Order: sequence, then structure tokens, then C-alpha cells
Amino acid sequence: MKALYLSLLAALSLQLSAADLNLSGRSAADLKRDLTSKPAETLALLPVKPGQQVLDLFGGNGYYSELMAQLVGPSGKVLLHNNQAYLKFVGDALPQRLKDGRLPNVVRYDRESDALGLTPNSLDGVLFVMGYHDFYHQSEGWAVSRDQVLNQIKTALKPGGYLLVVDHQAKAGSGHSAAQELHRIDKQDVIAELTAAGFVLKQQSDVLHNSADDHSLMVFDPAIRGKTDRFTLVFSKP
Repeated sequence: MKALYLSLLAALSLQLSAADLNLSGRSAADLKRDLTSKPAETLALLPVKPGQQVLDLFGGNGYYSELMAQLVGPSGKVLLHNNQAYLKFVGDALPQRLKDGRLPNVVRYDRESDALGLTPNSLDGVLFVMGYHDFYHQSEGWAVSRDQVLNQIKTALKPGGYLLVVDHQAKAGSGHSAAQELHRIDKQDVIAELTAAGFVLKQQSDVLHNSADDHSLMVFDPAIRGKTDRFTLVFSKP
């Protein structure tokens, strides 16, 4: 059974590598990011199926939404979420990605985090990439409640639905203390919080691990930007 599961993961990874990463129209910036974000290996951790509905939470310019759109297929749907604060940093990249209906099964989903408006038991999966630490980061115009967001996600996920969390690793044992200045968070803190919120940890991967990152630099520092040590966690709703 385990061998079959691993072969299915490998098949999904190959599918994404061969077809979707080279999808016509993908930007040069996306292709460059593929080298460090390793989307084929990352998304292969998820039980994605055609026809599923997935939320890309705080999805930014839609890098992952575009790839997930290929995996859920024309009968599936990806909700590409941002709030107004996130949109200020996205710029023209988001409308450019969705221009002329080139991704018909990706829905731009602008909502504030305290009112996501998600239908209960409507989602097969949620992607939350590089955003969990922002629950503990505060700046002008930015304050997001962890409990509000997690409760809405849990309600919207179907039983057995998956939650992918990827974020910048902080020093072990630091909890969320590095979130404000370094935009990092300790993996164990995330696991503890999501477990307490009722999610079940199914898998963790070191696919985005970088031993050269000592976790001391802010993630936007030119010396480490785009190359941080990142943890990858997959949870499910019971």
C-alpha cells in the first residue's frame, strides 16, 4: 500500500514537471521561482484530484494558484485570496496573470480575513504559503486574527480536506518571536497551534530545507531572499 502511495506521488510530480511547469504563458519570474520553490515536489505532497475546489489563502500574485488550476482541471476551481493589505504588495502581477481569462478556473477572491465568506464544507484543500507568520506581524494597516482565520478555514474544509502550510523557519524554540522583525516562525509552534485548533498533522517534508540558512537574517535580506530554510507541513481536517 505504501509503495502504491509513493508511486502515485511520483506520478503527480512528473505530471506537474512535464506539463504544468512549462505551461504556455507562465512568466519568466515564475520559471525562476520554480528553482527554489520546487512546486512539483511540494504539491506532490497533496492528494489533489480533478474537480476539487481549493483556496489559495493570501495567495499574492497567484504563483501557486496557476499551478493548482492545472491539477484540479477545468471542472475544479481555485479561489485566489488576498485582502486589501496584501494587494498593495502584489501590484500588476495579479491582474496580469489573470488577463484575458487565461486561467478560467481561477477565481480572484478579494476578502478581508475576518469575513472570508466561505461556504461550510465547500473546500477540498487550502494552501497557506509564506503567510502563517503574518498572524504575529503587525504594521500600519495590517492585523490578522489567527483564530478568526483558522476557524473559518476549518469550517470551510470538508472532512478529510487538506491544509498545506509552508513558511520561513525561525530558530528552534523561538516560537513566534521572530515574526515581527525577521518574518519567520518556528515549525514546532505552528504544529502545536494547528493541532490545538483541531487539525491533524499528516506529513512534514524537508523539500524546501536549506542548511545554509542559519535563521538569523530577515527573509528579505538580499543574502537569503528566495533561498530561506522553509518547512512544509500537510494537515487535514478530521
